[in-house]
Amino acid sequence: MFQFRRAGPHDADTVNRFTGLAFQEEGASSSGLHPDVFRRDGCAKAALIEAVLAEDAAKRPAGLAIFSKGYDLHRGLPTVVLLNLYVLPDHRRAGLARMLIAQVAARAMELGAKELTITTGVGNDIARKFFESVGAIEDRLARYVMEADEIEWLAQEGR
Repeated sequence: MFQFRRAGPHDADTVNRFTGLAFQEEGASSSGLHPDVFRRDGCAKAALIEAVLAEDAAKRPAGLAIFSKGYDLHRGLPTVVLLNLYVLPDHRRAGLARMLIAQVAARAMELGAKELTITTGVGNDIARKFFESVGAIEDRLARYVMEADEIEWLAQEGR
């Protein structure tokens, strides 16, 4: 049996550890969601992200989902974007990932979201199959990213 709650400032080290493990499993570099960053961006009054923490019967962290609010201008509707979903290996195959994404869906409804966007690496077949199993469909939008240097460079043109 699992219990779910919103992660708070006292969970920052756990959030950092779980995001680091998720990134490591995907072969990516370490997460930038360090404890102080989570406290700033996930625990402030106007938080940019939210995290749901799953705990096992012994109250030990077992899984984590992190998401943010978004907006779809094409359709004029609020959205929620799932940024990270991670379950410790000892708790996999027990339905916990599905329970966590259900918690995110419930929170999305509370926020008035009409869409839940999920991203994962194109090579992460396990995640892609899981998201399809919960009713998500793959979108064909291209994703472009600008990092800090490019943002700064472009912002200078606007001044």
